[in-house]
Amino acid sequence: MKVFYVSTSAGVHRAVADLLDAADWKKLLPRKEDILLKINLTWDYVRPGVDTSPWVVGAFAKLVKDHVGRIYLGESSQILVDATRAYTVTRMKDVAEREGLIWHNFSENRWIPKDVGDLRFSIPEICTRMPVVSIPVIKTHYRSVISVAMKHLYGCLDDNRHNYHYRLADYVVAVNSLIPVVFTIADGTVSLEGNGPKPGIPKQTDFLAASTDRIALDYSVAEVMGIDPLSVKTTVKGSGVVGSYEQIENVCVPPLSQRPSFSFRKAAPNFVANVERRIRGKKERTGPGTDGPLLGIMKLGAKRWYNLAYYLFGQNREARYFMDNNIYGPQWKGLPEEVER
Repeated sequence: MKVFYVSTSAGVHRAVADLLDAADWKKLLPRKEDILLKINLTWDYVRPGVDTSPWVVGAFAKLVKDHVGRIYLGESSQILVDATRAYTVTRMKDVAEREGLIWHNFSENRWIPKDVGDLRFSIPEICTRMPVVSIPVIKTHYRSVISVAMKHLYGCLDDNRHNYHYRLADYVVAVNSLIPVVFTIADGTVSLEGNGPKPGIPKQTDFLAASTDRIALDYSVAEVMGIDPLSVKTTVKGSGVVGSYEQIENVCVPPLSQRPSFSFRKAAPNFVANVERRIRGKKERTGPGTDGPLLGIMKLGAKRWYNLAYYLFGQNREARYFMDNNIYGPQWKGLPEEVER
């Protein structure tokens, strides 16, 4: 299975165009049919490397919109994150308005109940009626080691998913088996290392990777990150179900001559995660948890902690510095990339 790599150092639009051409994208996306772009909006604070980059989404939409029908942007809220707020804060909304994309918050729309083995959950109804193009951001994750193609689809689980962590890999494989992803583009313009998926460390990595096989993509990108692919349970459990890591062919799109190579810092639980672990206790669950009467207070406390930490630990200053001094900075200000004609 082919995994394509392209450098973004000469521009994101050019990189996405080269990547799509290498993958023969018109054979993947049905002509004049609606498609859904599953993006990552994990945090409703500006932190490069945490959420899918607006320029990557904008470049993709600009290149394919005359071929397909309507293009929807989809993501769900989390227990501590309002996806619609993140959609605005990250300036993804600016891209959508420029390119005529339709925002679809999964949490505010219809879900379809599903059973996979002994797991019961729901998935967004929109995912059952149109092809999905997945655009995750490349990052480390304290629960799943990495978050790229497979873990990205955890956002297609219903809003009780914060109680599914006891069998995270099983739920990730199950939901991936139900979502018709035709192509995945992993956003490595700015990645995240350290304590992801939220307050990790932005890492400018200047590449995109893509494949029709989510398992092959995760295996290959883990190697690029300097992480043992077989330490990622979702990759191991998903092989043979969603895709395969056997016979991977890594294709570097010129002028890129070889795969990127990094050494990502691995993730550990942050303060909020450690508090949650103490409250839930060490006893292994045999079924999904439930939201107790103290949940509202816990949510408020965790949200206030993230807000305090964002300013107290200088994450806001880092974001502003990044926007003022980095090649990708303008995207977080809502500006379009200047594309050569």
